[in-house]
Amino acid sequence: KIVFMELIGELGAIPLLGWVIHHPENDEYVVTYTSNEYMANIGWGLSPEKAKKFKTLKKANSVISDLEIGDKSEAAPAFDLGKTIVVLAERPKNGPSVNPLRTVFD
Repeated sequence: KIVFMELIGELGAIPLLGWVIHHPENDEYVVTYTSNEYMANIGWGLSPEKAKKFKTLKKANSVISDLEIGDKSEAAPAFDLGKTIVVLAERPKNGPSVNPLRTVFD
């Protein structure tokens, strides 16, 4: 958590695009979603650029709750670096990511 807070401090001058919903196991992001009292339809994608952005962490967590995906997803901040978007998300849980769009910074 200390490293995360230090990184947030360094990214403070970089524009926050919003919060995205990330599925660490599959290394995917929520791109589209619809839900009602009977069903939820979620479109997942590999690109953080295409991910649905939420203005607040509270809204992203509310959607996670409404879609009942809290056991397999997390809200993560997305920052605009100009030519790329950086998402501070958990690493894939099942070993190395198969997502060809992921670049992991160590």
